[in-house]
Amino acid sequence: MRFLRWVLGASILLSGCGALGSSGDIIGYPNIDIGADSVEVFKSTDERDLHLHIFRPDDSLQGDRGAVLFFHGGGFATTRVEQFERQAQLLADAGIVGIVVEFRVTAEGTTRSDAIEDGADALDFVVTHAASLAIDPQRVAMAGASAGGALATEASPGTSALVLFNPAVNASSAGFAGDVPSITFHSREDTVIPFSSAEGFCDAAADCELIAFDEGDHGFFNNEPAFTETTNAMIEFLRSQGW
Repeated sequence: MRFLRWVLGASILLSGCGALGSSGDIIGYPNIDIGADSVEVFKSTDERDLHLHIFRPDDSLQGDRGAVLFFHGGGFATTRVEQFERQAQLLADAGIVGIVVEFRVTAEGTTRSDAIEDGADALDFVVTHAASLAIDPQRVAMAGASAGGALATEASPGTSALVLFNPAVNASSAGFAGDVPSITFHSREDTVIPFSSAEGFCDAAADCELIAFDEGDHGFFNNEPAFTETTNAMIEFLRSQGW
């Protein structure tokens, strides 16, 4: 069920689902370090170890906190681990654990299904190890951009909320989300994933807020003013869900 908000912003020239990161090389820790407070291996595969880049509030070990797992865009083909570095750090500043998740991409000979499996395994690892990670297992959200939004949605069973940025979803994707509350950010000018796809998803979903931006192509949320607007709205949404 859709609740729609519009945001009027300055023209945003950035296109693509990330504009950051690899154009083909497989990048993960330790080849790339995005400045997380800690890095954990959550899964070993034939291709490589997959890591969680964990950004913690200063006092996070004093009590269990809500957490958000971020999945980058890139069409399931390339890695952009650093795409959500800033959002994860700002969540930590707001008292929420931000976790950037590595997953396998097709450039290394794997499939879309492998990436979805990696996302589900990351969620399972965080929930299973919640006590040692000082995370509340009842407050773990999945977030993603473009293909990462599809990954977050399809791997969402067991999650508590969804945060989606120009996600590659449509009405048929809503079945994966079930009754999980979600917030979706999408631009009406997106030439990669039509705005109507986000509308279809939120119309079919049980609990979905759609925030529409009138300007900006695919990946609009990477640049100001949309970066600050979407980050603040994400934190507001999480607060409303008890984070």
